[in-house]
Amino acid sequence: MTGTAASLDTRGSGFAALPAGVNLGSAASGAFVNLGLSLALPTPGTYHLDAIVRGNIGNMTVGENALIVARLWDVTAGAIVPNSEAIVVQIAEYATGAATALQWNSSAAISVEYKAASPVTVRVEAARIDVSGTTEAAGIGSDTLQRTTLRYQRVA
Repeated sequence: MTGTAASLDTRGSGFAALPAGVNLGSAASGAFVNLGLSLALPTPGTYHLDAIVRGNIGNMTVGENALIVARLWDVTAGAIVPNSEAIVVQIAEYATGAATALQWNSSAAISVEYKAASPVTVRVEAARIDVSGTTEAAGIGSDTLQRTTLRYQRVA
C-alpha cells in the first residue's frame, strides 16, 4: 500500500439485516437468544454501532406483564457491549375479568460508540422476560414491513 497517512482511508463500514424473524417463545424467560445477526469489526479502532430491533409480543391471560429486551454482544470478548441494552416492546395488561387477546409490535434503536482493541465480532441478542402471566407469542421480526438490522461505522 502506498500513500501518506493523510491519504489513507482508515474508516470502514458494514451492514447486515436479519433474513427472517426469530421466535423467542421456546427460550426460558430472561434467556438471551443469538438472533443470527452479526458483523465482524475488521480492525482495532473506535466504531459507531447501530441496530434497529423489531419485536412483537402477545398474550391471552389476565395480568400479563412481559417485555422483550435486546443487546449487542461482543462474541470475541464474551461480554455485553456497554450501554447497548434496550427495551424493544412491553405489554402490561392488568384488566380484571376475562382474558384479553393483545398483540403489540414495536422497535428499538441501539446506538453506541465501541472501542475494539482487536478485530471482533458483534451480534444482536434478545430475550423475552415474563414479569407476570403467560406470554403466548414473542419474537423478533424482520420482513418487508421492517427489517431488524445491524451496522457499524469506523470513526477512528
